[in-house]
Amino acid sequence: MKNIKLIASDIDGTLLLNGAKTLNPKIFIEIRKLREQGILFMAASGREYTNLRSLFSPVADGIIYLCLNGCLTFYHDQCISKEIMDTDIAKRLITTIQYDNNAEALISGEKTCYITPKNQSYYEHLANTVKNHVTIVDDLFNIPEPYTKISAYFKDGVNEHYQYYADMFDKDITVQIGGKCWLDCAPKGVNKSTGFLKLLSHLSIPAENTVMFGDNDNDKQILQTCGYPIAMTTAIPSIREICPYRVSTVEEGIASILETDTLS
Repeated sequence: MKNIKLIASDIDGTLLLNGAKTLNPKIFIEIRKLREQGILFMAASGREYTNLRSLFSPVADGIIYLCLNGCLTFYHDQCISKEIMDTDIAKRLITTIQYDNNAEALISGEKTCYITPKNQSYYEHLANTVKNHVTIVDDLFNIPEPYTKISAYFKDGVNEHYQYYADMFDKDITVQIGGKCWLDCAPKGVNKSTGFLKLLSHLSIPAENTVMFGDNDNDKQILQTCGYPIAMTTAIPSIREICPYRVSTVEEGIASILETDTLS
């Protein structure tokens, strides 16, 4: 692994393992070491920007953010790229989620997310457990931003609901499972590699000089785009198959790269 300029990592299931809610402090040490070597670190996630900044608070001003599975990217607190969903399609999706008794809708904005909760526990989950910046609105058709990523939250798990939404919307938007309880919907063709490539262009970094750690389907395209794709040992089989490298923790992987230019 020569001439690495940027190391990116997924968050849930990759940096946050076994349901952890906070990062291992070792990652902040490794990120600072990367910076000393002139290597940038990117958080690449389906999460909101403000959520990620809070999660990485000790190094928040010194890293890059790929948010909402590639719909938004930020560097130095400036939005570098933003993908917009067609308004008519977005409203049709929102209506479907609102009429689904199993689902709650979440509309992602640049620095907040918008909800009209059916149940107070949903708001409490987002604000207190997920730790999003949450704005409650009366009408999800009337928010002060264009639609980017729209998500459906299924308290009892998303797997049995995925196919219904994919069959209905997959020709118009990108529909992906974003975690145990989340269905993430983005503009058609948008995935993590969309934001990744736009950030690399902005930073003038070739893709072959980048590393990515991932574990799940929504990491696939960015893993196929970067120079050195690394799967977690707990990654799903289809992700392990496309990655020549595997690690147990991102912290150990970065430390090994810094010390030996490879993975031990």
